[in-house]
Amino acid sequence: MIVARTPLRVPFAGGLTDLAPYARRFGGATVSATIDAYVRVTLLPSLDGRFEVHAEGAVEHAARPDEVGHELVREALASVDPEQPSVRVAIWADLPGNSGLGTSGAVTVSLLHALRAARGEAPSHAALAEEAAEIEVERLHGASGYHDAHVCARGGMLRLTYDGAKVREQRLDTDPTTTRAVEHSLLLFATERQERTKPSLDALTARFEEAVPVLHDIRALADEATAAIERGDVARLAFCIGEQQRLKQLLPGRFVDEQVRDVTDRVRAVGAAAQFPGGKISGFVVVCCPEGQHDAVRKALPELRQLPLRFTNEGSVVLRV
Repeated sequence: MIVARTPLRVPFAGGLTDLAPYARRFGGATVSATIDAYVRVTLLPSLDGRFEVHAEGAVEHAARPDEVGHELVREALASVDPEQPSVRVAIWADLPGNSGLGTSGAVTVSLLHALRAARGEAPSHAALAEEAAEIEVERLHGASGYHDAHVCARGGMLRLTYDGAKVREQRLDTDPTTTRAVEHSLLLFATERQERTKPSLDALTARFEEAVPVLHDIRALADEATAAIERGDVARLAFCIGEQQRLKQLLPGRFVDEQVRDVTDRVRAVGAAAQFPGGKISGFVVVCCPEGQHDAVRKALPELRQLPLRFTNEGSVVLRV
């Protein structure tokens, strides 16, 4: 049995400038960090000559790889080997999918990592990320941008820049004291919402020219967040996290409703900053408490369930059992 494990991520600034229409024309940039919550993919030989996929509480069987209904599994199989021998695949996530923490990118990376390991291959994190991003951006027609696959595959607190599909990495977790300060300032809450990202991104790209000025401002936030982290200015990073949310709400797409306004207002009232991560209204809220407002935030959001949030600098790994 092969198990591939890939971390999820929380974003800080720059999100949505990694979408192909923007990254290709203007060059995007994001700042984010992977967390100690994972997607795991297990790969086993088939027992009956069929493909078997376990995911999100459902089981499916298919005679051929191109007949697999789970689109990420189907496209990963096609990318690695269109004549892939039958296998059993199971996908497990520590946190719910379709919730804004980069789950689909982590799933795609894990699938590719497991399938390539089964062939005796040991691809680099960059190669895995490129292949996973190609599946989500090109084969699945913009189901995501370039960001999630690249940060989840590589691991760490990263500034990534995008010249179309070409991605460059800058590590921001080289100062342990600053990294701990950023990690300590953050809280993660679950809203229990689950929505697909693609409909929101489709709405954004359909009105792309209208969105460009706001995306330019979001791109500038990535530069500001990078500078804030490099000088250990958590207060300015909190501003960037909150401003990312404010700007995102100006875009066409599904980024704001009454719950989003209510939560962000309550967090802002106690001096902290909130962001619903991802290209939609996500199932989680990331809150930055630059001056130790943790208890005040918890009191302000009594209906939301807090989850542990710890950084990891480990990217995708493969275990053989």
